Amino acid sequence: MRQVLVGLILCTVLVAGSTFSYAEDDPAALLDQTIQSALKEFSESRDRLAEDSPALLSFLDQTVVPLFDFDRIARLVLAKNWKKASQQQRDAFSVEFKRLMIATYSSALFKYNGEQYVRILDAEIKEKKQRLLATVRTELVLGNGSAPVPVDYFMIRTGDDVPWKIYNLSVAGINMVINYRGVFQSTILEKGLTGTIDSMRESNDRFLTS
Repeated sequence: MRQVLVGLILCTVLVAGSTFSYAEDDPAALLDQTIQSALKEFSESRDRLAEDSPALLSFLDQTVVPLFDFDRIARLVLAKNWKKASQQQRDAFSVEFKRLMIATYSSALFKYNGEQYVRILDAEIKEKKQRLLATVRTELVLGNGSAPVPVDYFMIRTGDDVPWKIYNLSVAGINMVINYRGVFQSTILEKGLTGTIDSMRESNDRFLTS
């Protein structure tokens, strides 16, 4: 279930696109413009990327990774375990969680067949503690006749010169952070935080260096 959820979540980031009009500093505009550019590049290089893992990882690092605040996501996922963790553990978990997301994305990416797309419905922006928080509501159209899937992007902007970043997602009411939190909480109870990080590193190494 977790892999299906994450694959769906991450694929929606790449295939999003619409004709909705926004100001340049609007989070929905950032999603729309960045993803349209990434989708065009992926479509043009799909065959080459399928045969060249380093090139695929480089493509993701340049196009998709900048949209996410992985450190913030990692902190939210660990929740109370973040407060207990040493700085070294925090840094290591953030690195491996980012690698996990990239590995999952690279697997899910080629499921895109050109039929799916995301309609951007609206964006709500509010200020909290001198930061801007946005919820960009969209729906994923699968192209197979089934009902659209609601997908919400939660984004943050911490300063005028800082770009909008995704810090959470919700697909069909399933919250990415809460989903991962439950998964890692179980693993941490079994292996401890250091053991969990070691397992993540081993898994990521096998996938990303194969």
